[in-house]
Amino acid sequence: MLLEVRRNHVMEDALGTIRYSQDDLSSKLQIKFIGEAGVDLGGLRREFFSLLVYQFSHSALTSGKAYHLD
Repeated sequence: MLLEVRRNHVMEDALGTIRYSQDDLSSKLQIKFIGEAGVDLGGLRREFFSLLVYQFSHSALTSGKAYHLD
């Protein structure tokens, strides 16, 4: 599964993509940051998950908003 995300909107883009492509969840995850050149050999995935955790914890703690998958 290729996940194309904007660096400043990782959580929003990831949740939107996962919501519409649940069949792909069992395939290998590859990350592409939109507007950036790079091949995901593992580093982009690590950076993606770091940004995802940061954005999730930051939004949940500072805004009181919760993100739910319907």
